[in-house]
Amino acid sequence: MKTLLIFLFLLQCLPALCQKIVLEVYERQEMSCFRKTTLDSVLLLPDAVYAIDTVDARYVIDLDEKTSTYTRFNNPNFISVLPIAFEQHGKELIQVHILEDGFDYGLFLNPIEENALWYWYDEDMTTVKKITQFRFVKSS
Repeated sequence: MKTLLIFLFLLQCLPALCQKIVLEVYERQEMSCFRKTTLDSVLLLPDAVYAIDTVDARYVIDLDEKTSTYTRFNNPNFISVLPIAFEQHGKELIQVHILEDGFDYGLFLNPIEENALWYWYDEDMTTVKKITQFRFVKSS
């Protein structure tokens, strides 16, 4: 009986141990500062703001396997799978570092408050893509 209770407890905890975050992106707006600066600076006082563009893409962030899979809905044969590292900031915010040689970019995700932001630091430029229309999909 004790073994059965332990098994049932572990079975309930299993979803917390294996976590995938699925983000479907429909629209985003790019903002840039022509210097290396903070993301807040880009959002508050960008040097350039571009029109909102339609994306129709999906990110699957697998926190167990430490990978990011990116696909476009209009081209399902294009799949980019890259290694990631991530940091948990409090209970809600996850910073995903996409580990591609020579690049410094990633995502800030908050599935609870439903916020998402893509960022890229270059030598002399900081870019933010504020994801304006999206949804977090419960992974199966």
